[in-house]
Amino acid sequence: MHLRLENFDGPLDLLLHLIKAQELNIFNIPIAIITEQYLSFLKQVPELDFHSAGEYLAMAAQLIEIKAHLLLPVLQKNNENLESLEQISEEDPRRVLVEQLLEFEALKKASEILESMGTVAGNIYPTAEYKRREDEFSNFEHPIKGNPFDLIISLERVLLKFSNTSRPKVVVKAQKITIQQKMEIVKKRLEEVQIIFLQDFLMECMSRYELIVVIMAVLELCKANQVNISQDNLFSPIELTKGEKFYDESIILPEIEATL
Repeated sequence: MHLRLENFDGPLDLLLHLIKAQELNIFNIPIAIITEQYLSFLKQVPELDFHSAGEYLAMAAQLIEIKAHLLLPVLQKNNENLESLEQISEEDPRRVLVEQLLEFEALKKASEILESMGTVAGNIYPTAEYKRREDEFSNFEHPIKGNPFDLIISLERVLLKFSNTSRPKVVVKAQKITIQQKMEIVKKRLEEVQIIFLQDFLMECMSRYELIVVIMAVLELCKANQVNISQDNLFSPIELTKGEKFYDESIILPEIEATL
């Protein structure tokens, strides 16, 4: 029997495993067999840490004590048909151990139920929306690689940069910037180079208005499958590359005007 000490939540968990693995009656535990297997398991542990494994040794002592008490003739009765805790006599030294095992088993089942409820809740509430719909996102014709929320984080960082400026910029002459213009600029850049880092592109913006227009232009190109948005690792730069339909002249990009 190859078992590892770290796989169990204490000695009661180990005893439950030994009992269930052999389909033994928990109300009529063969102490001699279980004690022998329990001690054999402890001997297999390479280095027994007395600080962390003290409870295992205490249980070993308890099993040996129960085994010794059962050697008394007065306790050697036929208890093969025991099916509940109430049927175990008060004099039976195994009764306390059975009570501990039943209580531990009930708590373990309750813990598993609570853990499953937490998993279900994590798949329902909005905070777990991305994880819950991960398979759906992966089935898109043109999936966005990496975490799409990093795009929002990049936007927030650049907005924070503009909000911390000590002096407001004075615009002498207003310039109308459209999403169509920014889409053409992004495509022109990608014709010159293979990869554009989104952060570098955003840092060239001179106002919050232009920044938002650039973000909308990138999303429109991604929607049309003309530009790919990807990210190699968490917190790594977001990259823009040519999409599958980058050179498709049949696609007519909508003329969208940003209004703020």
